[in-house]
Amino acid sequence: MAPVEFTVTGGEGSPLDFVAALTPSASLVVITDPAGWAQVSAGLPVGAAASTTVATRVRPLRFAVLDLRHFASASSLPPIPDVPGDLVALHDTRSWDSAPVVAALRGLGRPVVLFTAVHTWVPGVDTTSVLMGWSAPHVVLAVPHGSGEGRVEDVLWQFRERERRGMMTYTTLPAPPVVADRSVPVVVALPGATEGIAGALRPGARYEVWTRVGAGPTLPGDLELRAVLGMNGREVQTETFVLPADGASPWVSFPVTTPYASVPWSGELVIYRGAVPVHVQQVVLPVGGGESRVWSRFRLSRTFADLAPLSSRTASVLVLGERALVTTGGVPHPVGVGPVAELPVVSGLDPWYGKGFPAFCEDLAAFAVRGAALHARLFPGGAAVRRGGVITVAGATRVPWAHVYDLPFAEGPYRLCASVSRFGPFGAGGEVPLGCPEPDHSGNVLCPFGFWGLSSVLEQPAGPLAWQVSPTGRQVQVALAADPGLDRALTQRHVAELMSFLPPEVISSAYVSPADLPRALADERADVLHLVYDENALEPVEIDGWPHRPLVVTTSPAAHLVDAFVNQAGAAGVVHPEVVVDQGMAGWVSGMLLARLAGGMPAGEAVRRTRWEMLGRGNVLGLAWTLHAGADLRLR
Repeated sequence: MAPVEFTVTGGEGSPLDFVAALTPSASLVVITDPAGWAQVSAGLPVGAAASTTVATRVRPLRFAVLDLRHFASASSLPPIPDVPGDLVALHDTRSWDSAPVVAALRGLGRPVVLFTAVHTWVPGVDTTSVLMGWSAPHVVLAVPHGSGEGRVEDVLWQFRERERRGMMTYTTLPAPPVVADRSVPVVVALPGATEGIAGALRPGARYEVWTRVGAGPTLPGDLELRAVLGMNGREVQTETFVLPADGASPWVSFPVTTPYASVPWSGELVIYRGAVPVHVQQVVLPVGGGESRVWSRFRLSRTFADLAPLSSRTASVLVLGERALVTTGGVPHPVGVGPVAELPVVSGLDPWYGKGFPAFCEDLAAFAVRGAALHARLFPGGAAVRRGGVITVAGATRVPWAHVYDLPFAEGPYRLCASVSRFGPFGAGGEVPLGCPEPDHSGNVLCPFGFWGLSSVLEQPAGPLAWQVSPTGRQVQVALAADPGLDRALTQRHVAELMSFLPPEVISSAYVSPADLPRALADERADVLHLVYDENALEPVEIDGWPHRPLVVTTSPAAHLVDAFVNQAGAAGVVHPEVVVDQGMAGWVSGMLLARLAGGMPAGEAVRRTRWEMLGRGNVLGLAWTLHAGADLRLR
């Protein structure tokens, strides 16, 4: 079979983005993309076929996956036509000829995505095929002119040669389709009725409140959810239900008895995925007069198609003003949060932003006193969240939840856990375990593992979750904007630190006055927007919506900006301190955090490890840093 000639183009994105764009019109995609195969084959049992869904910027890809390297011959393959999926993903093998298998699967009507080595010749390519590879920062695409065999290595060589001569043209990814939000309607009905009613409700009468999750995009699989109704003055009610992969969920019904007073009756309807509230609505029922009203207060997903990872969360706190719903996976219980005292003032840091051991212990104990009081409000019965997992905090709140302390602790004499000296300043340090290695925590004991922000990963998403900022394989781009009124020597030192772990060409920096910042941000397309500004210098920005979802990292308190950045401009999240910190220290912390993120660490773990590194220097202010994003968010 003769080698084919082809037309080569390139584009920005990830290879799987282009697989989504080019199928089903292309019936065969020959691709060299180890990172893409890692995504597609995650959790694939050895010697078996499986179905998986991978999110891309264009559309979700639902694969039937099979690794041909696990089988001695074609005759030993499992029946992959029976595996659900819109595409078939295969990993090629050198042990036997896979061409007949590929041809047979193409003949069944589903596009085949063949992952193979860059130098492997693949027979059977034709004008309905695409060869795909990677030449940073571009995805390389080749469409054959006829039938024959081809290999990705030749495609990459031709691309680089044409790019060197300035003859290359590029392909733009299509805009992702606009997907309508799944509806979560609320209907009031008479007991036993088959349809809802409108208008005023009678005081002291019995009714039913119905809800369901409406139809939307196809899900990777059926989704187990929990509906929770909490009306003022009534016990919280809960019902579990299943949202099928296709279509709407069944209706869930809650019996209610209206108050005897003729006043609007309010409450919340919450949809949980595991322990996480993913959709929160305010419900107002018209007792005595008026009409029912329902509006959205919070949501983590528009389509419910990206919620599967949330099933691993260990606990959540849904803040509803001065009330909260708290759950460790079962039925949520309501608690009163009320006003929370501010964090203790931390002063007297040395030039390296640390403290000696005695002063460090005083700071840690002051944080523990306030954190233990808040934990007692959340869990009046004395229960505690299992350590080592992910805790979700949802709703508008400016409480630094990382300082919640899950051991009994009060002012007065206390005992130091050995972990304080081991992981504190001048301690032995080492790899931080998932839990405290010391078994005895009786009495008034001070232990760093008692703090939520050190023993668990904390996430405080403010809106729809993002899982990745930059396409896999492309270098992360960082744009730093600094207030010209700050200490320029410290700003320049911070930029130099960033360049120590990121290539200088991916970092852009500029002095931008606070008044000019909104215009500068509106035109910015970097993956990380790093804002180096003083307290009160930043005001909420009005941005119609970025075409991408950057991560915003600030060096000063920015809780008042989170909603504008996430829910209006479309940022993936915001990381900021809850208290005012020294400019030099803020730069030090931001540098540690961005280094971990640029290295591929998830955002939640990056923040947690940064807190531990600060603790090792005698600095407890890591507990004042907040991640307003999903814990699993990665830069690439």
